[in-house]
Amino acid sequence: IINFLIIIQEVMKKTHNGKQVPFFHIFNKLSDSINFTQRLFLSFIFIAVPVMAALFIGSFLFLQSSIHQSIEQTQAIEVQKLNTQLLAMFNDIENISREMVYNSDIQKFMQDAAAGDPYPEDHSTAYYVNAFVANRDYINSMVLTGMNHTLFSTEHAYTDVSSFQNIQDKWWFPSLQKSDTSYQWFPYAFLSAKTYQSQENKEIPNQINTLMLARPVFSTADYQTQLGYLMIYLDDEYIQNLWHQISFGNSTNAFLMDANNNVIISNVSMKDYSGILDEHLVPEKSGIISWKKEQYVVTCSNLNHNRWKSCMITPYKEVNHNASVLMGELVLMIAVIILILFLISRYSANNMARPIISLSRLMDTYHGFDDKTIDTRQISAYKIRTDEIGQMYRSYEQLEDRLNTLIQENYVKNIEKKDAELALLQSQINPHFLYNTLDSINWIALTNGQDEISEMITALSDTFRLSLMKNNSPFTELNQEIRYIQSYLVLQKFRYEDRLTYDFDLPEPLPLIFIPRFILQPIIENALKHGISQLEHGGRLGISISVDDFTHIIIRNDGTNINLEKMQRLLAFDPNDPTLLNFENEGYGVQNINRRIKLICGANYGLTYKRTDSQTICTILLPVRTSGV
Repeated sequence: IINFLIIIQEVMKKTHNGKQVPFFHIFNKLSDSINFTQRLFLSFIFIAVPVMAALFIGSFLFLQSSIHQSIEQTQAIEVQKLNTQLLAMFNDIENISREMVYNSDIQKFMQDAAAGDPYPEDHSTAYYVNAFVANRDYINSMVLTGMNHTLFSTEHAYTDVSSFQNIQDKWWFPSLQKSDTSYQWFPYAFLSAKTYQSQENKEIPNQINTLMLARPVFSTADYQTQLGYLMIYLDDEYIQNLWHQISFGNSTNAFLMDANNNVIISNVSMKDYSGILDEHLVPEKSGIISWKKEQYVVTCSNLNHNRWKSCMITPYKEVNHNASVLMGELVLMIAVIILILFLISRYSANNMARPIISLSRLMDTYHGFDDKTIDTRQISAYKIRTDEIGQMYRSYEQLEDRLNTLIQENYVKNIEKKDAELALLQSQINPHFLYNTLDSINWIALTNGQDEISEMITALSDTFRLSLMKNNSPFTELNQEIRYIQSYLVLQKFRYEDRLTYDFDLPEPLPLIFIPRFILQPIIENALKHGISQLEHGGRLGISISVDDFTHIIIRNDGTNINLEKMQRLLAFDPNDPTLLNFENEGYGVQNINRRIKLICGANYGLTYKRTDSQTICTILLPVRTSGV
């Protein structure tokens, strides 16, 4: 599954020139190369794969956690069994040592030796000691000494452990002499101080580890006078048999450690994992840790004796056989489920795609494809369906009816367009007739010396000619717009006479730029109507143009009777805000010009009004266009 997803992702990279794209965008590419049934099938697969992956990962994690817990619990049981046996043995040995040092026969035997008797009677002592040793396989030997010589030893106590001189040479003897406790346990009891130090320095291999309990013996007469020492040596073979009873792992290491994590005794194993102890990786109770790129099950449990604890370390690979079987079963189960999902997805995709494919073929008949597999029974079946497929067919029928209607309407409109073009050709005769008539009137006025009438006729003729000039572009040259305004103001001058004065402040030479058609005349007409005509003695109208990064057209008049709040409301316009699309009942011309500028030039351009103490100023901001296209 993972390899399949990786291949699909690589395909997506190639189709996008190596760029990383979201995985779900794969459907945008697949739709161009596969049919609907395959696309639907892949949709099922792409839905099922993450679900199955999540199920597999969840099951794997749950199973792995359960296996870990089971393995840890099994090893914890083995550690507990070992602890029970060790605790019973240690407690028994300590009790024996206590009974011996307080036994009256042994006390008398050692007191006689301390008093100077070179050969005290030891039959009672021998009988008492051998009786204890005979029934306890975990005791190898016992040794009783005075303060400077050996008094008694069992038969297995060889010279190395029974000779007082050899005892004095042991590594642990100085510690025993200085001890103020009732007893002490010593590992490697057979080693001399020199040998033990060499072993600690790693100069020699580890020697046989014999555990021993040693305690000083005091006289029961005053509990102050020390009579000697008692040493009880454990049997190495018996201890190793305890380790061998551990039914867990092939190379399990078992350790008995003191309160300072020093190893007291351990088993002899094929492999040594004591390095885990050296690196202080041992958990408080039980857990799985990594060491040297391998996993180990480590379990530690308190012995409830002298603050000792036992630890067991087992390679994880030696005890996870059942885990491998369970993982195999899990993988097999997931594979079967994926196969079943694959078959169900394929069947469902075919079943769901069949009516849509049939509907697609039905729609193809509209384009002239002849498909004899579609009959009226299929059409009837689609009509009575209440699901999305039926709704799609009914929508298709409505679309087909609408297309037929639009085709007919388009045909009628083409005929009407031809008629309109013919009418337009016929109407072009009228402007020429008007111009010829105005020229005749102008000639008669000049003949009779009527210069003012001739000037008015000329201005009116220029106005008509510029306004009726044939041009499909929404833009016109700035020069033509200025000429149109000049002709218009000539006519208005005859109306207002001395009440109107005007002037132009134009750049020299006038740049060849284009502005929207007929945007100045309505603004100038508003300035005359609502400004100058309201003044008793008339006023001045000023038109100035400047061009830098933008085109600035400023129209000033001496009137101040303007409501700026109302004008700001009229000029508010945003094509994307439906509440600002309707025209106000007043100020239609200003609104129209402002909206035209914003629509064809951009939202940053348009009209602004402001008022001074003596003038109303309208500013038109336009882009600098060097083409009328």
